[in-house]
Amino acid sequence: MTGQMEQVARGLMGIAKCHNKFYVYTAQESFQILLERFEHWNMSERTLRRRLKDLADQGYIKIVHRNWSEVNGSKKFKCNLYFFTRKLFEWFEKLERVVRKVFSFFRRPSLANYSFKPLTRDLRIVPPTVEILWKTEEKGRASPIGGVL
Repeated sequence: MTGQMEQVARGLMGIAKCHNKFYVYTAQESFQILLERFEHWNMSERTLRRRLKDLADQGYIKIVHRNWSEVNGSKKFKCNLYFFTRKLFEWFEKLERVVRKVFSFFRRPSLANYSFKPLTRDLRIVPPTVEILWKTEEKGRASPIGGVL
């Protein structure tokens, strides 16, 4: 799959994900505007048609042409219906595995073997009142409750 085909496939999948569907029925002009506005991909209408045809020829999507008829019987083209095939989902899954392998080096482990254990205080050795701390004769030593009074 080439770079532009990947861009078109990701755009179609993005639209489908927004609507929680496994298919898309958008007009090519509208799809081109969405790609330009949100993804900043400036692609001509002819290039977009070629990439959609390439995706269909390689088996990533299935295109169903949708037509409608007028009263006089003339047929007019409305928009295409793009179904995603299993091959496209497998390709995205493979891409996800590659990306995880590449960026797994940069992940910080959630809890390393060498990490410090949290300090716990035994409240049985802490004096029950603060008055005992004021009466101690020892100077320069840390408070048994961590210096917080």
